[in-house]
Amino acid sequence: MKQSLSIAGLNRRLGGREVLRGIELALGEGQFLVLAGESGSGKTTLLRLIAGLDRPDSGRISLNGALVEDGRHGFVPAQRRGLGMVFQDFALWPHLSCLENVALALPAGTAKRNDAAKALLARLRVEHVAHRRPAELSGGQQQRVGIARALASRPRLLLLDEPLSSLDLESREMLREELRESVRAAGIAAILVSHDPEDCWKLADQVAVLEAGVIRQHGTPIDLWRSPASPYIARFTGALGGVCVSVRREGEQARLVLGGRAFTPRGPAPRGTQARLFWRGEAVRLTPAQSGIPAEALSASFEAGRFLVRWRLPGEGLVLSGYCQLPVSPGLHRIAIDEAGLFWFETQAAEAS
Repeated sequence: MKQSLSIAGLNRRLGGREVLRGIELALGEGQFLVLAGESGSGKTTLLRLIAGLDRPDSGRISLNGALVEDGRHGFVPAQRRGLGMVFQDFALWPHLSCLENVALALPAGTAKRNDAAKALLARLRVEHVAHRRPAELSGGQQQRVGIARALASRPRLLLLDEPLSSLDLESREMLREELRESVRAAGIAAILVSHDPEDCWKLADQVAVLEAGVIRQHGTPIDLWRSPASPYIARFTGALGGVCVSVRREGEQARLVLGGRAFTPRGPAPRGTQARLFWRGEAVRLTPAQSGIPAEALSASFEAGRFLVRWRLPGEGLVLSGYCQLPVSPGLHRIAIDEAGLFWFETQAAEAS
């Protein structure tokens, strides 16, 4: 697969603080990457470096096989990188109609510019507002026009800086579908900065998670869901917990004991005697089997079509939450715990997150 983007050894300091450190990243042609992380993790800084709006202290950036930044002398300015960009604040020209906003972004020499612009607006389902100015549109409509304008320049790589975060829930859901379809139809690669897990599940071929300026994990959405590399990524992908548990050593092997049963959670074995435990809600469930672990149901709360039940393991004081399709009455029951849905991390690493 040809690479739309290749980054090697990228470093950036701002105000004496190391914002990005040792960034290595590659994106194949036609792939959609979601760049995730908490505020201050370095996401927008990395996007600005790719765009040529800022320069790194060291490192190399190549776009479509061409070097555009080597951290020293080689530098291609933003306007010559062949990128499309969409921002959170829409950034449309307010004095122009939507049609004019898109038409002006088309490459020089484009035949029937208005027809080409209308086709892009139609792809994003906003052709009916073509002759209105941005101030007359809803936020979702403005963002669709912004995406159409970015696609009009026929970029090889589309950069999107949290374009959905200011929209209401319904607009976000609709625009995700339209954005994904439009990027696929254009046959280009895209990078979207986000702190919303839904963008990963519904848009991404690849996800790169930044933590404190370092790419902590890079893989497919299912890679992150199956084996999160840090407490933050576990929470980001919907894991429950974060409780402190004791680690039992059996020779060279570290185990976790729950309800008298030994488990080996996913992730490197903690080095100390304590660990932070996370789990998938589906990994802790009610079972009719007599071989299940005795547990006391403390409460059950309704959450989007299912119930989140809090289970206390008698004699341990540990409370685990798990999902059930039906409410569970308070009292003693039996539960099953799926080892594949358990994750543990070093206590210090979890606290730092």
